[in-house]
Amino acid sequence: MKKLKLFSFCLLFIFSLTGCIKYSLSGAAIQPDWNTIYVATFPNYAPQQNPTLSQDLTIAIQDVFRNRTKLKLNSNENSDLIIEGEITGYDITPEAIQSNSIAAKNRLTVNVKVRYINNKDESKNYDKTFSAFQLYDGNAMLSSVESSLVPLIINDIRDQVFASIAMDW
Repeated sequence: MKKLKLFSFCLLFIFSLTGCIKYSLSGAAIQPDWNTIYVATFPNYAPQQNPTLSQDLTIAIQDVFRNRTKLKLNSNENSDLIIEGEITGYDITPEAIQSNSIAAKNRLTVNVKVRYINNKDESKNYDKTFSAFQLYDGNAMLSSVESSLVPLIINDIRDQVFASIAMDW
């Protein structure tokens, strides 16, 4: 009987810890008094351009905050939180050079500079650069794989920005 009580206590303790971990990883840095967020359009200043990257990245960041937090999207800079920045790089570099000096893979990398302004807690403000990449076959033209690579890169950058703000990473 004593072993059963001990086992039950241990099981209850483990479940309570699991609950704490889940809570602390789901937007723990978003304080209850933060209500609004403004995500400005990310202009594309990269030397090489993707015509939809600016709009797609902006919408992805807006959507992640709208869907994963209680914050309301605001259309002006009088918000509790402000995210703005610009796309600074859209680069293709060769990877895995073969013996014949031809790249077996190419890397598409996107760099985004983000300014985060927290009007409720200025100690959280930052300027950071986020980067993500995807590899693709060296024989493929970027135009033939771009539509499948760019959404993956956008999602990666979106998740990095979200984690840095909502989870205070």
